[in-house]
Amino acid sequence: MEQAATAAIFVGTIAALVFSHWRASNIFSAAVLALFACQLVTIETTLEKAVNPGVVTLLALMLASRALERTSLLKLFARNALEQNENRTLIKLTTLSAFASSFLNNTAVVAALLRPIKNQNKIAASKLLIPLSYAAILGGTTTLVGTSTNMVVNSFWMDAGHPSLGFFEFFPVGIALVGAGLLVMLLHKKVLPNNHVKEEQKQYFVDIKVKADSPLVGHTIHDNHLRNLNSFFLVEIIRRGQSIAPVRPSHMIEAEDRLVFSGEISHIEELQTLPGVKFFAEHTGLMSDNLVEVVLTSGSNLVGKTLKSVGFRAMFDAAVVGLKRNGLSVPGKLGEVTLQEGDNLLLAAGRDFKSRKNIDKHFILVSDVNVEQPLTTKTNNMVIFGFMAVMALAVFEIVPLLQGLVFFIAATLAGKVVKTAELKRLFPFDLWLIITAALTLAEAMQQTGLSQNLANGIHAVFSQYSVWVAFIGILVATVVLTELITNNAAAALMFPIAIGLAESFAANPLTFVMAIAFGASASFLSPYGYQTNLLVFNTGGYKFTDFVRYGFPVTLVYVTLTAILVPYFFPF
Repeated sequence: MEQAATAAIFVGTIAALVFSHWRASNIFSAAVLALFACQLVTIETTLEKAVNPGVVTLLALMLASRALERTSLLKLFARNALEQNENRTLIKLTTLSAFASSFLNNTAVVAALLRPIKNQNKIAASKLLIPLSYAAILGGTTTLVGTSTNMVVNSFWMDAGHPSLGFFEFFPVGIALVGAGLLVMLLHKKVLPNNHVKEEQKQYFVDIKVKADSPLVGHTIHDNHLRNLNSFFLVEIIRRGQSIAPVRPSHMIEAEDRLVFSGEISHIEELQTLPGVKFFAEHTGLMSDNLVEVVLTSGSNLVGKTLKSVGFRAMFDAAVVGLKRNGLSVPGKLGEVTLQEGDNLLLAAGRDFKSRKNIDKHFILVSDVNVEQPLTTKTNNMVIFGFMAVMALAVFEIVPLLQGLVFFIAATLAGKVVKTAELKRLFPFDLWLIITAALTLAEAMQQTGLSQNLANGIHAVFSQYSVWVAFIGILVATVVLTELITNNAAAALMFPIAIGLAESFAANPLTFVMAIAFGASASFLSPYGYQTNLLVFNTGGYKFTDFVRYGFPVTLVYVTLTAILVPYFFPF
């Protein structure tokens, strides 16, 4: 009866994940409640699973990655990834994406590159976004921290009483999959659609001044990568009162130049990362992480005047960071632009701005714009090297990964790189709930003997064949389940069956565990199996069939190589 009840809950969980639109966390929570109701597990068991060292390490890694996302690393990566030639861009983009995803959260890597790929006009975004996602998935398979799937499998492995998997345990198989996968994607690129997708953005003109000691001085636009910014385009240089437009890549930057950019205001921090430049708002001491967007009313006496002539800073306790005007192509220096009714102004506002009585007379408040202040060069480097140190100490088994991550998070909080409230908001509660519930379900399957009976049944089917055929069966089943119910859920549900099957064949359980780890990352046929695929799905204007056509040969090569290489590096 206990086995029947556990089997019903297990099958019901898979059915709900495949056929319903409920959130996976809700489905797994319901499964745990059902286990409690049938008295198949105790609450104490679930609490033990919730603080499993592998699970806690995964959570700590996801929180620690937030500090790394704040550095210039991904921005520089995005800035240097795109070129004019499609083949060269595809090779560079996928290679860099795979490498970055080996150590960083692959979702963060793809998210960082979405906007620059979408905004550039050289190559259709749809030619690049699916390869970007697939490269990130492939790169994540090479290390323990490269993807949450590997960390989830590691948490199950540790819960079964084994020591943690090594940092580079996945590398021999993973790097072969990366090389083969990137080659297949490059050869098969012609089937990708040619969609140019652009979304309407709040394009503001922003005027910044180059300081005399700026490292930009004496170098060309091309050398300074000012044409490769993710969210802004350099439309004009104002030098000694004269306008230089259009701006060519060969133009040299001089001290005191005013650079006029057009771009998306919510990402204005990208301009703040340029070395040795200054916004007008910074000169007045008002630049902050909270900007205010306003529209100039027709009744305002500011209409027809310039910002410089009206004493804007003293009048409103605010400084203009950017200006947006329909039909305006090149605005010139912001301080000398004659204001018109309907102008959108982006303001760095002081404490007294909203309490000033003259605000309603001149402006309509549109919204507050939260802008992340860039890290200083020193802090930026400390965060990058700190994270690299944590990884290196873990690789050489000097300091456990969890312990290093805890100290890293504490240091970033102390240094105000991230805020406590931010980590609370970013805490991956749903993922934690799914893994805890799945571990609890696996425990129930083992305690009732269900997993062993399932393994014996599968063993009976494959007994006339070899253990390698059984291994392939588990691998293919995991790949199919991943496309149906997402990667982490597939890994969680297949793990206890894989362990039981390995025991029934008296085989090395790690071989079958690796089948689960690599199989659960093989999401190349559907936009719904993996987060990075979902990210690029709508952005690239794709259809479901685009993933199937482009992903099928990748899946075929991936599964074939995994079936050959895993037993070689992890013998039965």
